[in-house]
Amino acid sequence: MKSFAPELAAIAAVNGPVLNRAELETKALCDALAATTAHIKTVPKDVRVERGADAVAAVATLADIEAVRAAFWSKAPMLVREVAVMSVGMDAKRAGDNLNKFNALERGRINVALQKLMLGLTQVQRCMAGGKMPAGRAAGVMDHTAGLADTGNHWTAH
Repeated sequence: MKSFAPELAAIAAVNGPVLNRAELETKALCDALAATTAHIKTVPKDVRVERGADAVAAVATLADIEAVRAAFWSKAPMLVREVAVMSVGMDAKRAGDNLNKFNALERGRINVALQKLMLGLTQVQRCMAGGKMPAGRAAGVMDHTAGLADTGNHWTAH
């Protein structure tokens, strides 16, 4: 069987390489990116910095950031929100309030109280590592409830 490699190489040398559709689209995107980059290089640096700051300000307005915080607050489990408000002595019913019903002072107090609580919980968590396994389990079989008292408090997320 005859090899067409020399003929194909000669045709490619005359016509240039043949690209498929995906390669052509990628080449077009790369050319557009190169043109944009070349244009950006023509803009003075101080103007680019100013435009960048304007772009960030347009995207991340205070209202947008507050809306994201409010969404996270409303999606947090009710028990978590109750712990947050009760950490500063507020009524647990406040956990059902929208985030915008808390003023800056209340939010600041909750923030600081939660930081202290998380530090304390981290210390307690470290203390809970280890310990002796409860007696009375069969060899090779783990009874995960052995040694745990049933207090009747079965916490579930609301």
